[in-house]
Amino acid sequence: MKDINKIRKTVATMANQLHKLGYSLSQAFKTAWKRVKMSITCKVSGVTYGKRQELLQFIAGRKPEELTVYLNRDRANTYDRFAVAVVIEIKGIGYAHIGYLPKGLSQSLAGVIDKGIQIKATLMQVTGGYSYKETYGALVNITV
Repeated sequence: MKDINKIRKTVATMANQLHKLGYSLSQAFKTAWKRVKMSITCKVSGVTYGKRQELLQFIAGRKPEELTVYLNRDRANTYDRFAVAVVIEIKGIGYAHIGYLPKGLSQSLAGVIDKGIQIKATLMQVTGGYSYKETYGALVNITV
């Protein structure tokens, strides 16, 4: 069972962040509670930048138990001050930065991560790569 104080702190942090972004206070708290109660599945953004397609192709051939997903704040990102990087650890090989959480989601989770609250993420699947034109993508599941 989750610690109720940790849950309340997480919801309050997320709701305050959403309120700063223009949500009404009641809507911010409703959205924050919903995100804490349920897991969130989303597509990773920025997967076509640099060598990330090659990384995703390599990751697609790995077993799920060999992969660990981390969500790291990227404060140095000049395009998004709330950027949350999606990094995958491949057991025995190293780390691969495959992209970022979508902007709308990262805006509410950035404050939670900044407060040191742990967010669990898992790689659901690597998508795409079906023909020579198809790009790879990734779906991650996030539990607060």
